[in-house]
Amino acid sequence: MDIGLIRGIVVEVDTRSDENDKVSGGKMTKIKVETAKGLRDALCYVNLLGQVKIGDEVVLNTTALDLELGSGGFDFVLVNLNNLPQELKGRGHIMKLRYTPLQLKVFSGEEKESILESIKTPVILSELHSMLLPAVFGVYSQDPRLKVGYIMTDGGALPIDYSKAVDFIKQSGYDFSTFTAGHAFGGDNEAVNIYSALALAAKDCDVIIMGMGPGVVGTNSIYGTTAIEVGMGINAVFSLGGRAIVIPRIMIQDRRKRHQGLSHHTITSLKKIALSEAEVVFVNPKWQSLDLSPHKIVIERAPYLDYAALPLKTMGRGFSEETEFFLTAAAAGSFAVKCYKEIG
Repeated sequence: MDIGLIRGIVVEVDTRSDENDKVSGGKMTKIKVETAKGLRDALCYVNLLGQVKIGDEVVLNTTALDLELGSGGFDFVLVNLNNLPQELKGRGHIMKLRYTPLQLKVFSGEEKESILESIKTPVILSELHSMLLPAVFGVYSQDPRLKVGYIMTDGGALPIDYSKAVDFIKQSGYDFSTFTAGHAFGGDNEAVNIYSALALAAKDCDVIIMGMGPGVVGTNSIYGTTAIEVGMGINAVFSLGGRAIVIPRIMIQDRRKRHQGLSHHTITSLKKIALSEAEVVFVNPKWQSLDLSPHKIVIERAPYLDYAALPLKTMGRGFSEETEFFLTAAAAGSFAVKCYKEIG
């Protein structure tokens, strides 16, 4: 195993407040760093490492860009040497990123309060982070008074601050709360695992959406992907007594044949990983004849939304290119509201 590290001096700090780019300022700051390998673009997590300014000496993690992976075109600040020493603040004894140089402590929900032993809440399971926005607004399109809880797993990005979708929802004014489970961190609430996250979220939320943050790991093999956490999520929801609702990954423009139409990752989660029944929401009636037993196929009309006003992107493609993908996620949100009202 390897990690790419380099020291450098901050030569530019982006302090703009651009409504179309929530990465600028706030929870994350874009910077330019002069290094022995030239000028490099980097991101600094302000909540974790403190403010950064021109002239600061920083250490960058360059691993993803050195491998030419899709990490958004940025290195990440590992430490700002000008902010040392950095002392612990606040309560909490639960460690995340345990036994790594970046281990950090959080005050988890399990430390604060008792949690439920069972739940009845409808839980939407999303395979990609790009499903979150349409699913959430699908819920609010049916009842804007509901409280939606988002459990971010550790299958993708670990800091929730990296999510532009979460920022957008937070600024919408609706009742929305976040829970970071496992090694994911930075949510309104912290949880040790997805089971306790579900139990914590169900205490206060009417509808829950659970899925990974930005980014997904894939290896072109049947099980070598974090996307199969959907199947594990179905099992968790069932074991606690909730109602599992799955957003299938349907893509038209993906160049990879295994992801054209219904993704093989969705099929693997449903047929190989899930040990209990879930409801799988589609908007196109053509999927009604699909054999996903023992799971139930639900055909749900996509809710009316101003989709053009939402910053919808998946794998670099927008609403016009992957219409069914986004409509399906929104339909899962509206279907979850029906389930919530059935519960009573």
